[in-house]
Amino acid sequence: MKRDLELDRLTTLLGQCLGRIDEQAYRLQQVDDEAEDETDDGVADVLETEAARLQELVSSLLERADAPEQSDLDEVVHASVRGCMQELGSPIVVRQRLAGELPPIACTPGQLAYAVQRALVLATSRLDVGGELRVTTRREDDCAVLELEGQGTRNDRNIQDRSQTLCDFVTSFRGTCRVAYDEQQNLLIVLELPLALAIDER
Repeated sequence: MKRDLELDRLTTLLGQCLGRIDEQAYRLQQVDDEAEDETDDGVADVLETEAARLQELVSSLLERADAPEQSDLDEVVHASVRGCMQELGSPIVVRQRLAGELPPIACTPGQLAYAVQRALVLATSRLDVGGELRVTTRREDDCAVLELEGQGTRNDRNIQDRSQTLCDFVTSFRGTCRVAYDEQQNLLIVLELPLALAIDER
């Protein structure tokens, strides 16, 4: 129990750290757009690189952790959303529709928590005050799906680059991640995560 609490605390702190790095990078990008300062652009690139390195380090540590190889998606999402809202500086509306009683996910709780927290950072970092975040979980065949939709999002031309480390991380435990904007410029992040039962049956 104590180990689980420490792992939860570690993943929460790391998620918050990445959120702060991501926000600073965005602020520098805003300065770039207004002033076209190449020095600021270089600093933003360094911050993005450091965030990617931090994520790689965390994924490596979590893979070595002596933790169960199954996770409860709804439980992790609920806790991660609560932590993200406490960290977020501006007020937004959050609407959750969690499936309930999903089969366990085929990864450690730390891996899942980290993926969910990083996805939340990406989904909320471009929301204006009063914007809306919709969080949905459901089952589709042999996987569970987490869908994050940011309504009222400011377009980020670098979103594909910024989300690449998350996509790579999710792929490392046989999941997939898709990130895109719709016609109304709402950001959509979809994680498809393998079910433990589906893997055990093979």
